[in-house]
Amino acid sequence: MVDMTHEDIERLWNSVVHYFPERQKQDAAIDFVKCLDDIGVEHDEIKAIGEFDPKLEEAINTVYDEQEEEDNNVDIERYEDH
Repeated sequence: MVDMTHEDIERLWNSVVHYFPERQKQDAAIDFVKCLDDIGVEHDEIKAIGEFDPKLEEAINTVYDEQEEEDNNVDIERYEDH
């Protein structure tokens, strides 16, 4: 696990977000959230950054909804195999 606070994450996001054209910010936010998750940043810290930027809030919802959906599909497949 990487030890980062939501303030650290906000600082990182704010340092790069202005380099993206407006139409690409949502995709960048999704990739940013996925990267944080991949390197082991605590989910609570990731979810806390949503209050700082609407793009990040939407990205968090998208990423965690996708993960829940994948988890549910795995559970269904396990159930059907029995």
